[in-house]
Formats: sequence, C-alpha cells, structure tokens
Amino acid sequence: MSLNKSAKNIILILALVFAFGFSIVVHADEPVDDNDYSNEVVPGYEKTSRWSYTDSVHAALTLGSSGSSTATTGVEGYQGTTTKIIVYTYLQRLDGNSWTNVDSVSHTAYSWHAEYQDSMTTVSWGHDYRTRNSIYVYSGDSYENIVFYSNIHHYHSTSDNSNCVN
Repeated sequence: MSLNKSAKNIILILALVFAFGFSIVVHADEPVDDNDYSNEVVPGYEKTSRWSYTDSVHAALTLGSSGSSTATTGVEGYQGTTTKIIVYTYLQRLDGNSWTNVDSVSHTAYSWHAEYQDSMTTVSWGHDYRTRNSIYVYSGDSYENIVFYSNIHHYHSTSDNSNCVN
C-alpha cells in the first residue's frame, strides 16, 4: 500500500500539530513571601519596621559526635546605614519544658556586616540544644534588636537513645 504525496503531507502536518499543538509549557515561579511584617513586635522593645538597619540574619548550631558544639551567627546590614552590630549568642539546653543557658559569647563589629563561628561548651548526652541569638543592629545612636534561634538538635547516638532525657 502506497500513499500518495498529499496523504503523506497531511499525515506529517497532523503529526506536527499533535506534537507541538498539545505541548504544555511548565514554569515554576520562585516562592513569594507575601507576609506583612509591618506589624511585627518584639516583646519588650519599641516597634520598628522589619527591619530598618538589618537586611538578613542567620544562625546555626553544629554538634560533633564527641559532644563538641559550634555556634555560627551572621548578620547583614545595609552599607552606608548600619554602623555597629552587637551579637549575643547563648547555647541553650532543653530541661523539662524550659530552655537553660549553658554557655554564651558576645561580639561587637563596627561594620555593616558580621559573621562569627564560636566553639561552645561540650554538650551532655541525651538533650536537645539550640542557640538563642540576640542581635543589636545600630545606625548611629538608633538600634533595633532581633532575637533569632538556630534549629534544635538532639544529641544522642543514632543507634541508642535509651538514656535520652528529652
């Protein structure tokens, strides 16, 4: 069975229409933060917009297999606006239902950005730990205070958690 030239052209056109006509273009947008932070209040401090002198903050806690702990804190202000950054980092352990400070460190930077990595005390087996970071970011004599926490880490063996307190 042989098809004539026009039938072959019609089949080709239909194949192209199906191939390209029914294709779907997929585009994934980046997630957008639509939260309105204009009413955010830090208890005990005067309300400031989010944030006047601070662009970003980050905190991390690393626990080693021998119980060593390392706290990392970073602050980015605005060049030309931010003049000083004071960072207070507290290593905290969960005791029952409350967090207890077990070590602390502080730093002051006369700059618009700061990054610190500190060795903290050796942690005890079977507890949850985090860092609480109280950050003061200045522009001249005015400042804002940001309290920021690291993720919570549970210090125990992956194969034995029988002696865990929490």
